[in-house]
Amino acid sequence: MITEYTDCAELMRLITDQKIKPAAIKRYLGKQGIIFTATNAQTLANDMYTIFLGGQEMTSITQMIVSDGNYEKSTLVNAKQREHSDSTDILDFFADKFNAYRSSNFRGYVIDQPIKSGSELIVNMSYKRKLPGKNKLIQDETRYIHIAIRKKGESEASIDIRQPSSYDAQKALELLQAMTDSSEESEVSLAHVNLELLTDKNKVGFYDRLSAYSFSNWRLKTVVGITVKKATSPEDDIEEEDSENDESSTGTLAGISQAVLNGSGLRSNEFVQSSIQQGYYISSMKYRYVCTQEAGEFVVAINSRGENLRVDIEKSFSDDDGTLYVQPFSKELQDEIIRAFQEAANIIFYSLIEDQKSFSAKSTNLPR
Repeated sequence: MITEYTDCAELMRLITDQKIKPAAIKRYLGKQGIIFTATNAQTLANDMYTIFLGGQEMTSITQMIVSDGNYEKSTLVNAKQREHSDSTDILDFFADKFNAYRSSNFRGYVIDQPIKSGSELIVNMSYKRKLPGKNKLIQDETRYIHIAIRKKGESEASIDIRQPSSYDAQKALELLQAMTDSSEESEVSLAHVNLELLTDKNKVGFYDRLSAYSFSNWRLKTVVGITVKKATSPEDDIEEEDSENDESSTGTLAGISQAVLNGSGLRSNEFVQSSIQQGYYISSMKYRYVCTQEAGEFVVAINSRGENLRVDIEKSFSDDDGTLYVQPFSKELQDEIIRAFQEAANIIFYSLIEDQKSFSAKSTNLPR
């Protein structure tokens, strides 16, 4: 979130130090009708100093800084009205709750006025976090969280939390849990995309289905990161496993409870295949996609933290005359990517849950 205006002198320094890539600046300004011919960072920085840029342009350019903070990170939660609730719109329910907690100074959170637009409710909140070991004058850091609640049906909504870290997401979740309460009297309940509810086989299936999911603007290039974990409890599946799927790990897997791999083409990697055959499951995966509408690529990380699913843009690349360079996409494009992957994850997760319920029901009716 941009809270201060960046002046031209500071912008020059960012370009000279190549914190913002010259190619990214030239592409952005080219779309505004401003063409630069400078071929190096210093010349471009000097030329930029002569241009007057407004706050909106400065914000867009500042978001091009190559830093982890300019990549969107999200946590996905769902909400559903209980059967006994009245006819109150689910977005109105949350708007009223945010306003109530806004005036009560809940745990010191600063909650902005919720804004409802069509089928979406937007709320920004912040809080002070103490930094351990810092000087007393600078030990408090303001953390910003963005929450978007989108209506999916008459009584359901998805909650998209955008946060700098998982610690910040937990603050938003604490607020949402306080609003919905776990008691039966609450009108709305939270539904978590909790991959721990899936069998180990379906945990693997979740990531594989996501790999196969068809997106209109992006095409899967490869899997660049994967984490496999050993199951800590026996499966409840009634299907008999092959003898090679015995719980005990052998060979290179002996003594390994978790393995984190980075590289390329990892889903077909021999080590990963052997791990799954010996009872391990996938707990996170990083996918690299190619943009089909314009030149560029990105890496999206999907993982389950506790009972919640995270969808993070880990890195993105823009194209400059056939050469890819690391460059954060615009917030609008990152938002489009995260929303699409959240929707896909929701569809796949609940489809697998239904499959498990159907399998369990059939197993119960089997003659003994």
